[in-house]
This record gives sequence, structure tokens and C-alpha cells, in this order.
Amino acid sequence: MRSRIPSLPLLALFALGAAVPAARAEDGAAKITFMDQVSPIFRNRCGSCHNPDKAKGGLNLETFGGTMQGGGSGAVIEPGDPDSSTLLAVILHTEEPKMPPNSARIPDAEIELIKKWIEGGALESSGSKVAAKAKPKMELKLDPSALGKPAGEPAMPENLATQPFTPEARPGAVVALAASPWAPLLAVGGHKQVLLYRTTDHHLMGVLPFPEGTIHVLKFSRGGDLLLVGGGRGGDSGLAVGFNVKTGERVFEVGREYDAVLAADVSPDQSQVALGGPGRIVRVYNTADGSPLFEIKKHTEWITAIEFSPDGVLLATGDRNNGLLVWEAETGREYLELRGHTGSITDLSWRLDSNVLASSSEDGTVKLWEMNEGKAIKNIPAHPPGVAALQFAKDGGLATAGRDRMVRTWDANGGKKLELEPFGDLALAVALTHDEAAVAGTDWSGAIRVWDAKDGHRLASLTPAPAPIAVRIDQSEKELAVATAEAEALAKELPPLQAAAGTAAEAQAKAQEAFTAAEQASATQTALVAEREVVVNARAAAVQDAAATANAAEQLAAQAREAQAAAEKAVVDSDAAEKAALAALEATKSAVAQALADKAAHDLPLAAAAEALANAADPDAATKAAEELGRQTQRANELIQALTAAGAGRSAAAASVKQAAAAKAAAPEAVPPAQLRAKAAGIGLTAAAEAVKRLEAEKAESDKALAEAHAASQAATALVADLKGKLDQAIAGKAAADKALADKANPAAAAQARAQALKTELELLGQEKERAGHAKDGLAAATP
Repeated sequence: MRSRIPSLPLLALFALGAAVPAARAEDGAAKITFMDQVSPIFRNRCGSCHNPDKAKGGLNLETFGGTMQGGGSGAVIEPGDPDSSTLLAVILHTEEPKMPPNSARIPDAEIELIKKWIEGGALESSGSKVAAKAKPKMELKLDPSALGKPAGEPAMPENLATQPFTPEARPGAVVALAASPWAPLLAVGGHKQVLLYRTTDHHLMGVLPFPEGTIHVLKFSRGGDLLLVGGGRGGDSGLAVGFNVKTGERVFEVGREYDAVLAADVSPDQSQVALGGPGRIVRVYNTADGSPLFEIKKHTEWITAIEFSPDGVLLATGDRNNGLLVWEAETGREYLELRGHTGSITDLSWRLDSNVLASSSEDGTVKLWEMNEGKAIKNIPAHPPGVAALQFAKDGGLATAGRDRMVRTWDANGGKKLELEPFGDLALAVALTHDEAAVAGTDWSGAIRVWDAKDGHRLASLTPAPAPIAVRIDQSEKELAVATAEAEALAKELPPLQAAAGTAAEAQAKAQEAFTAAEQASATQTALVAEREVVVNARAAAVQDAAATANAAEQLAAQAREAQAAAEKAVVDSDAAEKAALAALEATKSAVAQALADKAAHDLPLAAAAEALANAADPDAATKAAEELGRQTQRANELIQALTAAGAGRSAAAASVKQAAAAKAAAPEAVPPAQLRAKAAGIGLTAAAEAVKRLEAEKAESDKALAEAHAASQAATALVADLKGKLDQAIAGKAAADKALADKANPAAAAQARAQALKTELELLGQEKERAGHAKDGLAAATP
């Protein structure tokens, strides 16, 4: 939330507690006055910013009237009290803003002169007289650090009279209702009197007279030790009175209105009271001496709701023309204008953190407003015909009352929690007790009811017009006789019902014991099933793994057997290959011999052709001889190639014979290793097959154990279901027996409690009557 402290040149943060009487100038001493000594200092040191033309912060120090009037933050001079004078504090630089700004302090001599001027009563001239402030009736202002729950016991009435101030008053509309924030105390506003009821037993603790007229407002202070009462006579007069809750004493009276006070509140530190009504003006008073502090005149209709924020920084006000505004509590400056309601504002309530304001209206809604920008963050259609009252709970929830005759409670998100029984007429007021265990509400006919905040049942109906003590004593005596007889009659019917309830309790305990044992056994069986399922799954996985291993072993064995057969075949094949290679080698011999013979046979024709060419006698013969020599040469080449080929074939056949001989020699060496591998593979295959069989047998055993565990678990579950039925029957039997007992015991206890309460009531009334009698005797004795 953004800071709400006003940023003014001079902040009126002076105490509003007990005023200190102004110190008068000593007889014979020269007076220090504004005109003679102080004005020149202000003109010289402050005149540039605080003059009639440029009154910074609304403060004009040029004239005595302007100085005493103060600025926008309020008065800056407290005659006779320098310590409470803001002007002196900012000049001394002990408070912000320091003056002059961004400079050193003015000379000490001048500060001392201003201080003595204030101590002497802040006189205007030498002819002025010191006007001493009226002393307050009591010190009311609290230390801000101590706000909230009181350190000691919360304030409760102590020996207050309960004799009605207006015993002849007829019940009428109860528009004012408030609960102490820390004590079990409910205040009810009636005609010319406030009734204080204790919320624990709804006993009338005291009656506070308010002869000024009808009560429209009741507000407890944040600490609960003060009760603010506002009201009066319509069109005639009105005021607000602060009562000491313990003693019933009036500790202050503020406001002398010309019409009834319709709305009021006391600030958290108890230094201020704000009030308003048909006059359309919000007036804020000092509780220490009843003096007015400031007025707010922006409202255009009757003021109907006023409440200070819990931190005391803001003041919210609402009127009959749906005007809703928030002000700075210290200065009355406007902070926010909240627009959204279309009907009259009926009530206001702050959340404890002071960041959210709730407003109710005749338009039927409750709106929640955040205090940074004044936006509505929630709209609750609480009572369509119109909402009459609301209160924030400590947890951020709400309680509301409306024209639909209903009182409702809501959670912090605006969701409806409880809708309480309807009144016979328009619901007017609502209050949550200090512990928020109960909700109180009132209506137009004068009915006052208190409900349980959890289940909504009615706890009590209170009267707005108690009878005189003598009448109440007579009524209580008669009621006590009836309640005592009823309690005794009901008590006689309890023993057999108590015995039946005891028997039913024993049966339930036994059924519960058997059911618990069966549940434990079932849980054990379920755990065993889970355990055996783990074993079965593990053994199934082992069987699958062993089968995979056996399959791999079978493949390896087959491969080894094939390798052995191949090695043995290679021995046989190598011998045949050698023989074939030798035969081929032998065949190449004849081919080589034939090629040599053919070559030798051709050498003669070749030589003859060469000789014929050499001996040719003519060209024709030479040509013919050359042609023949070419043919013979070509043939010679062919025979040479054939001889070369035959030689190459012979060489290749010889190499083949050598290779075949080597292969024949190596083949027998591969047979023994292949035989060993085949044997080993066979052994592995056998082992793998045996492992598969063993694991399959183990899995079969685990399957059997799991099936047995499943059967046992199912039997245990069936037993649990059977025993659960019996337990339910036993529980129903006990509930019936308890109900039968409660149907008698509760009325019996209620009758007994009623009788005891009436006894206590009679004792208290008797004591009060005796005190009243002694008071009258003393008065008679003192009368001449």
C-alpha cells in the first residue's frame, strides 16, 4: 500500500492528549510578543515561502492570525507547550521537514526567543493576555505502539447497575449494536440507554444511561476499554459520549449538534472522535478537551457511516446520496473518492490491515475497495433489497444484515458461509463477538438474537428493554422453580439410557477390535501377495533368460558340429585335390613335348623360306619368296606362343600340386579342435537345458505359493467386509443409543444449566438490589 502520510512543509504531528496549561510570563519580566520579537525573525527567516502571496503548505507566518491558524496540516503553535509545537520542532531540526529546507538551523538565540515566546503563551502584543487551555477530564490518548489487544485483562463492566434507565420503554427498532474486540461483551443501543450483555452466558452486565435521546451509534475503541455512544433527538440535538467500560463513567462528551448524531467513531489512539448526521458535515473533535479539530463539508446528504482505519491513518465517510470518501485522518484532506454504489451508504468496516475498506448500501451490495487507487476489488450481492450493516471479521470474512430479514456470513473471497434464520422484520445491525464464535443481529421490531458462527443454531434471544430488578427477581424465581423441576424429571430418565449407551459402546469396541485385527490380517496377506508376486516375476524372468541361453547354446552346438564335419571333409577333399593336381601336372608334360616337336619341325620350312628369299633371281621370285617367308614366320610365332603356353600350364600345374600337397598336410590339424568345440558345445547345451527345467520347476512352486496367497488374501478381504458390516451395525447401534441418551441428556443438561444460570442471576440481582437499598439508606441518612 502506498504511503498515506501527507507530504506537507509542516506536519501537524503534535499530541492530542492532555493539554499543558500555558506558562505565564513572570511578574515584572518583559513580555516576548509576536509583534515585537518573533515577527521580525519569521519575516527574515521564513517570509520568502510563508507569506500571504506564497503560503507554502497553507502556512502564513506574516501575521499573528496566520501563524496561530497553522497550515494545511493543522496548528503549528501550542501556546504554553513548546514540546508540542510543530513549528519549533522543525526549526530545531528534530522533525521533518527541517526548516529552513536544505540549510543550517537559524541561530540558537533566535530559536530560544521563539521557544520562550511559546512558553509565555504565544502573545500577540504587549497588551495581550495568556489564554490557558481547559484541562481535559482524563488522559485518553494511547501510545500508538500499544494499540490493539490490551496488555492486561480486557475491560469488562464491574458492578454496574442493571436497573433500566427507561423501564417503561417498549421494544423498538435496534439500530446500534457493537461487540468488544477483546472481551465477551455485547453493547445494545436502545431508547436512552445502552445494555451491556456478557456473551458467554448472555447475562445483563450493566445499563449505561443516555438521557440525550435515541442511540444511533455504538463503537468500542480498538482496545475495548472505551465505548462510544452517539445519538440524540432528531431535529433537536445530538452528541457523542465516551463511556469507561469498566466503571460506566462518562469520560468525554463531544459535539453539540442541532440534530441527532447518526454516525461516529473514535480513532485507534482515542485522541479523536469523528461524527456526522443530517447536517451533512463531518466534524472531528479532540477527546482530551472536546475542542473541534476540523470539519469536512463535501458531503451533499446526511452522513450515515463513519469509521477510522485500524492504523489511524485514514477516515472513511458515507452519506445518504451514495457519496463515499476517504480522508487523511490527521488533516481531513481528501484521499480518495470511491464511486460505484447507486444507493445510500449504510455502513463501513475496515479490514484489520487497513488496506481494504468494505461498504454496504441500499443498492443491495457490499463492495470491497483497495486503498492504493480506490478501485472496487469485490462486489457481493449480499442482500438484494438493501444491506443495512456489515462488519469485517479478523480473518478477512464478513458478517452482514439486510432488508431481506437475513443475517449472513461470508468468507474472505466473498463466498457465502452461513445464512441464519430470518427475522420477523428488516434486519438492521450485525456484530461478531470478540472470538468470532458467535454472530449477533437485530431487527426493526426490536428482536436481538445471537447465533453460533459455525453451525448457525440460535444461542440466545436478548431483550432490548429489560424489566426492573424487582420484576426480574420475581420472574427468575418462577423460572428457576420450573427449570429445577424439569431438570429433576429429565435426570430420572437418564440411567437406563446411559446403561444402553454403555452396552452399545462395549459392542462397538469389540466389533472395532475384531475389525481392526481383520484389517491387519488382510494387510498382511496383501503384503504377502505382493511379496510373492515379486518372486514369481523374478523367476519368470530367470526362466526366460535360461531359455534364451539354451537357445543360444543349441545354435553354438550346431555351428560346432558343422565346423567338425567341414574339417573332416576337408581332409578327404585335400587328398583328391592332390591327385587331381598331379594328374594335371603329368598331362602338361606331353603338351610341352608336342609344342617342342612342332617348333622343331617347323624350323626347316622357315629356314628354307629364308634361303629362297636370299637366292631369288628376279623380283617376282623375291616377292613370292618373301610372301612364303612371312607365312612361315607367322607360323613360327604361333608355335612359339603354343610352346610358351604349354610351359606356363606346366608351371601352374606344378604350383597346384604344391598347394594341394600343403592343403592335404594341413587338413588333419583342423579336425581335433573342431571335435573339441563340438563336444564343449554339447556339454553347454545340456547344462542350459537342465537349468531351464530347474527354473521352470521353481517358478511352478512360486506360482502355487502366489495362488495360495491370493486365496488367503481374498478370504481376509471377505472377512474384513463381513466384520465391517457388523461394525457398522454396532456403530449405528451406539449412535442410536447415544442419540436416545442425548435427546434426554441435552435437555437435562440445558435445564440444569438454565437452573444454575437462574440461581446465579438471582444472586447477582439480589446483590444489586441490596447495594441499591444501602445507597438509598445512606442518602436518607444524609438528608436533613
